[in-house]
Amino acid sequence: MIEQATHTDLTTAYAALDALCIKVGLARIVQLSDLKAAAVPDGVALWSSTYAQLLLWPCPASDAAAVDAAADAGQRWFDEVLVAGEQHAGGNPIDGYLVLALPEPPDEEARDDVRRLELSAQVCRKHLIWPSTADDPDHETVPWRRVADVTVLGLPSSEIAAGTELQWPDIDTEARVLWEEINAIGVSAALLRDETA
Repeated sequence: MIEQATHTDLTTAYAALDALCIKVGLARIVQLSDLKAAAVPDGVALWSSTYAQLLLWPCPASDAAAVDAAADAGQRWFDEVLVAGEQHAGGNPIDGYLVLALPEPPDEEARDDVRRLELSAQVCRKHLIWPSTADDPDHETVPWRRVADVTVLGLPSSEIAAGTELQWPDIDTEARVLWEEINAIGVSAALLRDETA
């Protein structure tokens, strides 16, 4: 019965992350076994784009020792995936976001460890999420706590969905003339011309 509840909870975590990942151009990779990394643990999910990857890594318990152990294991596995992705992208850096899915809110004693872990940028950014409880006022509509706090996902809503095409902002005539000058003669020459004028 407990395993069933955990699986259901992760299903809602996948859905919550997927909805936000789509908005920022991250697509879920279904065949993780195709990655050139160590064996894929149960419950792991990965979203990817040309600029970032987000890994959901289940954590078996919410105490400090379990969180640290899950973070270490997830970070080691994710490091292999990120390195392979950067090599495939011709050396371009890819931002990594490791999201640890706890089965319940972290213990009070673990709060300082959680904060330390989330401030660490070693290998990738790390975030912790956990299921909503009946005590949370928005329990029915927000099944997982802190999903929107994941750095790459916590962007304001946009009227335009993320896309692969570059879109230039509308600029006024004076700015357009300056931009064309910079493109024609280069930044250094434009600065020198501006200083002598």
